[in-house]
Amino acid sequence: MSKCSNQTRNFQNRAGQPRRNTAGNKRIAKRPRQINEITNHKKKMFGIFRDRKTKSAKLLFETACKVYNYRRDVMDAEDAKSLGGMIKELDEAILDGKVGTKEYEGLSERLEKLMKKCGGRVYPASSWTENVDTVIVVGIVALGIRSFFLQPFKIPTNSMYPSFYGMTAEAYAPGEDAPSLPERAARLLLKGAGNYSLEAPADGDMLLEINSPQTARFRGGFLSFEEKNVRKYFGLWPARERQYRFEVGGRPLELNLPADFSLDSVIAEALPIGGAKDIIEYLNAANERNMIVSKDGRLFINYGPVKKGDRVINFDILSGDMLFVDRFTYNFKKPKIGDSIVFLTKYCDGMTAMNNGVPDDKYYIKRLVGVGGDELKVEGDALLRNGKPITGSPAFGKNAKKEGLYGGYSADGALAGGKSVKVEEGHYYAMGDNSHNSLDSRYWGQVPAKALVGKSLIIFYPFTSRWGATK
Repeated sequence: MSKCSNQTRNFQNRAGQPRRNTAGNKRIAKRPRQINEITNHKKKMFGIFRDRKTKSAKLLFETACKVYNYRRDVMDAEDAKSLGGMIKELDEAILDGKVGTKEYEGLSERLEKLMKKCGGRVYPASSWTENVDTVIVVGIVALGIRSFFLQPFKIPTNSMYPSFYGMTAEAYAPGEDAPSLPERAARLLLKGAGNYSLEAPADGDMLLEINSPQTARFRGGFLSFEEKNVRKYFGLWPARERQYRFEVGGRPLELNLPADFSLDSVIAEALPIGGAKDIIEYLNAANERNMIVSKDGRLFINYGPVKKGDRVINFDILSGDMLFVDRFTYNFKKPKIGDSIVFLTKYCDGMTAMNNGVPDDKYYIKRLVGVGGDELKVEGDALLRNGKPITGSPAFGKNAKKEGLYGGYSADGALAGGKSVKVEEGHYYAMGDNSHNSLDSRYWGQVPAKALVGKSLIIFYPFTSRWGATK
């Protein structure tokens, strides 16, 4: 007995009805159908019938085929033979319009009894079994879409700001209460916001450890931190975090933040000193007020006395933009200047060299500013392509004019000191819109064509004014 499969089924005529001779109008015996002919035919066969009983018969037929296919190798040989025979009988009964007759009812009872005996976990079907089947199918479809069409991507940093937002922060005034639980839930849903706050564990002066100006660049920022591997969500999800160290009354107080977020970017707003707006102004203001102290060979900012239970720092981190990457288009057309491209860093030799020879397997998003044969140069705040101001994206003009939140292009790295760069054939030159805060082709070189994944398509989260098609 052969199994149900996807082979094409032969019919006696187009209507799917048995042939009759013209003389005596008697039925001609039909060729016995094989089990492996059944599956492909069932859609055509059941399109003829619409009543409830026939739909029930269809479901029974499909279930019997499933039990036969899934369990045949572990079933008793006699049971397998009987099940195959009953499936053929059921097929004939439906074709001959016998659904609802005593003959059909007897067959269905015997078939169901045999399926219960041999079905294992396939029949009777539990909700768990059906859910697993659904999850597997959905997973396969999702993987196919992700691999060939659309890939979700989260912006980790602010190198493309303000075109795309990485993680940003909103600070609350000193002493202000943290958001209530309903407020947190609403902000999480709409903005992807998570609250970070600390309460003083004791009375006394509050200190925050900082790095010296000489070591800040090598340690990743002016505020001292350690990177740690942690497990989140009940220990199921591995992650990395930055741990910043405070002291209150001599007692340690730790602030754990996402690994890609720097406290340097929000400290001036969360713990203001003299109206300073950035970390450099902030440290200068602290130094002018004699707030920087040395303790055990380490440097700290002393914020003065606080009371036990005081909320000493309180801010929200807003999720970076989440977008869909179009992986399909670049299979048929070349990238064009101005596209926001996504690429794999492991194929960028310069980035591998910066990572001590170890390929850094990450996805980056940057603005495409040059293709093979182009010559690039920065003059003032403008980026020149082949001797003319670059065009192809609104971000180019806004940077050149320092319009709004765009800060202009900086002549750093390979473009420092008025130098120009020639883009190699088969390569692309990628730069961040936030040029002053972007580690891009100026530092680690050009992007080979094989590294290209796709281009940004739609920002689907969070639900802000930037939601929708990317620019």
